[in-house]
Amino acid sequence: SRDFFKEDAIQVSFNGWSLSQVAARGLCLRIGVRAYDIANPEGSFIMLDNIIYSASLCKVAIDLGDGFSSAPLLSAAAGKPIRTAADLDCKEFDVCRWRNGGEAQKVQWQTSSSSLPPELLFNMTGSYNGPEGRYAVLYIEQDTKGPLDYLRSDPISCQSQTENTLFWKTRDVELEACAISLMGEEIECHELPSEMSPALVSVSFVKAAKNFVISVRVRSFNPDFDSLVLIDDLSYRATLCSDALSVFDLGEHFLSTPMLSLLLSRNVNSAKELSCDFTRRAASCVWGSTESTTGNEDTEIAANQWMVGHGPLNQEKFYSLTGFNSLPDGEFAVARMETGGSTMLLSEVIRCVLNEVSIQFNLWLTGTAKLQVCLVDESTPSLLDCQPASSGPVVVDLPRIERPFRIALRAESPDQGMVIVDDIRVQGELCPSVLRQYSSKSYHPLADQPDPNVCRLLSCDFRRGHACLYDTSLIQNSVIDHSVVTRLDAFHSISILESPVFHLNTISRLHFNYTIEGEATLFVCNDSANKELESCFKVEGRHGEDYIEMLPSDTKVSFMSCFAHGPCSLSIHRLQLTDTLDINAC
Repeated sequence: SRDFFKEDAIQVSFNGWSLSQVAARGLCLRIGVRAYDIANPEGSFIMLDNIIYSASLCKVAIDLGDGFSSAPLLSAAAGKPIRTAADLDCKEFDVCRWRNGGEAQKVQWQTSSSSLPPELLFNMTGSYNGPEGRYAVLYIEQDTKGPLDYLRSDPISCQSQTENTLFWKTRDVELEACAISLMGEEIECHELPSEMSPALVSVSFVKAAKNFVISVRVRSFNPDFDSLVLIDDLSYRATLCSDALSVFDLGEHFLSTPMLSLLLSRNVNSAKELSCDFTRRAASCVWGSTESTTGNEDTEIAANQWMVGHGPLNQEKFYSLTGFNSLPDGEFAVARMETGGSTMLLSEVIRCVLNEVSIQFNLWLTGTAKLQVCLVDESTPSLLDCQPASSGPVVVDLPRIERPFRIALRAESPDQGMVIVDDIRVQGELCPSVLRQYSSKSYHPLADQPDPNVCRLLSCDFRRGHACLYDTSLIQNSVIDHSVVTRLDAFHSISILESPVFHLNTISRLHFNYTIEGEATLFVCNDSANKELESCFKVEGRHGEDYIEMLPSDTKVSFMSCFAHGPCSLSIHRLQLTDTLDINAC
């Protein structure tokens, strides 16, 4: 009835604009437009248009339930680039690598672990399912003006990625996830679809590639009433440029080459001789990777081969694979198992152990690879004793053993994996291979002295037209006093001077004097125990002295001259074997 509205009713005029003022009220109210006293028997009508309402509304806080509390957002973000994608995962929002961004001082992200009543949560967001554990909260009061605070990640140096998050929000709030450069420039933004709240939302960035941060921010909101945003379970999945693409990916500059050391039954007289840093492709080491047929569990020397690795390595990829920041120094031993299996790095034979002996080295593992330090019987491939080794600096004490044996580093992997070993050192007292007497003034370690017998075999001064033990059958002319001479032309285009087979005990140098006349080319080549013509190098000069450095794995050396055009000749005047300090070996 009309009396019902008497206290609250305001009568308005017809046929034109009408302005009505409602007194301030502290309680909720609704505004109604009521037509009354319609008594004309022919009929009546009222037409309304362009209702405009302007008011200062009362500030009503969002009811989050009794006992709700929040605290400032704690962060582990330090502004340093992330190393793995999982660094940006944030499940509990206790200490994550996300922090407050922007310049807002009043409206900032906070965290809470308070449980929200389902019925209140439904009134706010339309969902009964709330966040679990600790989550991020952004409360926006009525009449708030920008800018608002936003969540900002630590920097990402280089990647291709996807971000996932759960979020809840009140009405009229729009969220977006953005990639922003380190200079604050917006690269790309993606709106978080409201209809997905509070389901898991995934955002993929395609333009952002290098040096950027991810931000989650409020795109728009209604300032006429309080608003609320909740975020939980931030996760980040990406292939960073520093991520290894496989268990073998140590960077574009990593490569591996065969070891030059071979097991040649050299004598091991002291623990010091077993030390190896794998420089020069392990040429001076008394360790080698031995091929054999597949054996059973007790007689196993695998067919896989240990190699020598070279760098420089990508430190970020190395860390992602091994979990260690420290890198191998220079060259190192590497066992690569692409389809599983095992392989052994064996030492030369040790007669026995006199007292406490230990082996030390640095170890890194990738994939499913593992390493054991084993003792192997000299005459059979039986494993006498094995001890597992963990990544990092390794120290293994060897048991007392009174018969000849080898030390073996046994790498194995059920699937793809890689073992890296560097800086092997053995400490303790070993039984010498033979009893030796020598003068303290004249003695040098055996590994530094080329075998005098090999020296006499390879050194030659071509006196009296004699080529010593070198094969001259492929030389077109002859040996004259103090020189071997060959003349080349279109009919005799190649000449070869070939040494006898030899077995070196250490790195040595074969010096030679030569003279080239005309357009001939001189190559010096060596055969190894594994391959003929293992390596060759071209002599660049026209005359003088040069040398080839030979390894214990080398077995033959050849001097090859080739005809280019026009009459030409080549002379070699003297051959002399020395150590690496150019001291004659005989």
